[in-house]
Amino acid sequence: MRLILVRHAKAEDREKWIDKDDLKRPLTKKGVKQAKRIAKYIGKKYPNVDAVISSLALRACDTAKYITKKQAHCTFIPTPNINPEEGIEGFLRNKDKMEEDWQTLVVVGHEPSISEFVRFICAKGTLNLRVSKGCVVELERENEDNWVLVGLNNF
Repeated sequence: MRLILVRHAKAEDREKWIDKDDLKRPLTKKGVKQAKRIAKYIGKKYPNVDAVISSLALRACDTAKYITKKQAHCTFIPTPNINPEEGIEGFLRNKDKMEEDWQTLVVVGHEPSISEFVRFICAKGTLNLRVSKGCVVELERENEDNWVLVGLNNF
């Protein structure tokens, strides 16, 4: 199984959204271009993604929708379980969906949850990783207990 973790593309500055709902913070023009490059990369390398799971944050959903559009048959699953405030616990709650019969799954979320999750499933907490906006982390399941980091790309 392949698990592709994507940190959403560049969004409007958080400081400008202090009095607004952070979940509605949109992508910037640069973020839209970044999301399209991410979608193109994933579409070429993984043309048969089974599902894309996304946080409910607009910036994550929009990034995920670009990815979904580049897939022939792909299920889009928005979930609050990986919203920014959920942390690694949200990723772990979604672990069952990752265990289904899917061959390739994309999860679009936020930091620091993505790097904490990779550290948890790949390196038992020993990997020092920080995922920037628009980063794609590619993991493959080695066996029932182990995942291997096979790619890390910034867009």
